[in-house]
Amino acid sequence: MAYVYRFKELALKPKFLLPLIIFISLLLYSFIFPQMIAINPGRWYYAPPALPPSPTYPFGTTSMGQDLFLLVPVALRNTIIISFVAALISVLIAWAIGSIAALSTYVVRATLMTLVDIICVIPGLPLLMVIFYTWRDYLTIPLIGVIMGLIGWGFPARAVYAILSSLRQRTFVYTSYFSGLTIYKIVIKDFIPFLLRYLMINIVGTMTWAIGNEVTASIFGAMKMEEATIGTIIHWAMYYQAILLGVWWWLAIPIIFLVVFVLSLYIIMVEIDKYIFARARVTWG
Repeated sequence: MAYVYRFKELALKPKFLLPLIIFISLLLYSFIFPQMIAINPGRWYYAPPALPPSPTYPFGTTSMGQDLFLLVPVALRNTIIISFVAALISVLIAWAIGSIAALSTYVVRATLMTLVDIICVIPGLPLLMVIFYTWRDYLTIPLIGVIMGLIGWGFPARAVYAILSSLRQRTFVYTSYFSGLTIYKIVIKDFIPFLLRYLMINIVGTMTWAIGNEVTASIFGAMKMEEATIGTIIHWAMYYQAILLGVWWWLAIPIIFLVVFVLSLYIIMVEIDKYIFARARVTWG
């Protein structure tokens, strides 16, 4: 059955349009605005230290003389890159291993699922902190995302395996198979409508997981502290006791931007999910 999606209807919904505008604005602020900055916003004492938000410095300045209006977009951009790279690699590995395990012979399935179980029981954050601290002189922003992606695919792979293992036993899949459809057409017709929903959830969940690990590792000083990320801003704010000194905006501004970014992305995915699957309901056999 062919499903017609009129995405103009979705775009006109306020619950979708407002988060989309916020999300696009944050992307432009993070990726376009830093290209217009003539100075390195991570450099110290190019601005008066510890100034509250004002018309001259809209987000205030840090105790190290950094303008948060210039520093936050660079930090948010780097955090977004880390989370996106981690989500991309994690999803690709998880879907490859989960699909092969679900559709292969017993020996291959048992071997791959044993590997998945090993990855699942390894404590991710302590391992990441050890790796980051050991290699932090060699770390780059994309490499941080790659390392996270190589560690964070265990639970998504198990979920993909469970979904596909359940789907292959469904009556409608057998009907398609005995109707003469190829494996490719069965995947497109019967599997994709179910997997698409989990794919969106998986991407958002992995990005959130990567952001949380980046911030946590940075707070403990295990990251490359010379690189501006949301986590490193929070680290230096805590290191210089921003709250105790009354420089509350040093902590508040990056946290607000991070929360708004994650929430807008989540709401966009939820609204897309509601729209697509309200118009394309697939009945389980």
